Amino acid sequence: MDLGLKDRAFLVTGGSRGIGLATTRLLLEEGASVLVAARTQASLDRARQSLDDHPHVGFAACDLSAPEGGAIAVAAAVERFGTLDGVVNNAAAFSPEKGHPDRAAWLSLFELKLLGYESVVQAALPHVRDGGAFVNISGVAALRYWAGAPHVSVVNAAVQTLSAHYAAELADRRIRVNTVVPGATATDRYEARVAKISERDGLTPEQARARMDGAIPLGRAVDPTEIAAAIVFLLSDHSASTTGATIVVDGGTVAVPDAPGALESTPKRD
Repeated sequence: MDLGLKDRAFLVTGGSRGIGLATTRLLLEEGASVLVAARTQASLDRARQSLDDHPHVGFAACDLSAPEGGAIAVAAAVERFGTLDGVVNNAAAFSPEKGHPDRAAWLSLFELKLLGYESVVQAALPHVRDGGAFVNISGVAALRYWAGAPHVSVVNAAVQTLSAHYAAELADRRIRVNTVVPGATATDRYEARVAKISERDGLTPEQARARMDGAIPLGRAVDPTEIAAAIVFLLSDHSASTTGATIVVDGGTVAVPDAPGALESTPKRD
């Protein structure tokens, strides 16, 4: 299906790996241009190599937990493309710790994922064309209990509320704002968790992966391309009447209340 994205320009934060990189790749395949933002230059360099130095992709190193992070990312996109047709807010970081999260853990996630998303939206609004789109990435912890991680649940739920707010506020400009909620996703972070379980419990990597996948109702981790497909659909005019919506791509983790869901992870900041 041609999604009609040829010659359009997008900003993807957290775009150097995992879901963000899959989204970037799909947008490029659809003929769009993409500015990839990530925290470290090393991560961006790996993405550049993975994308074979595609001529329609640009890169910007910025920390979205810093007050100026969103403005830096948007300025780089506007300098490169002149305008924006949409934004994907995907930057996130979470390091699980034993016990209740301390104040620093709350603030770190709040500043990066909620204030970071807000700063990107505010910086982008003067440059996003009427009829454009924002997609904010939340997480299944917003929709179900996640033991020991109240900050993850609260911040992800707040992201969905942020999307709903802007969906209403920007409707007169026909700018759509939606949320995508990924479940356990087959990224390097998922593989790191598999390796950790394998070492901790004396399992082979195959056994550890089978345990992780078996905790998901549909029997496997979500492929990043499946989440990217939902994101890119929401950026396209094929979803022109969809705003304020939440699309869950989680292998059934939310739909089956007693599913373990393979929620644990070992994220690493981009």
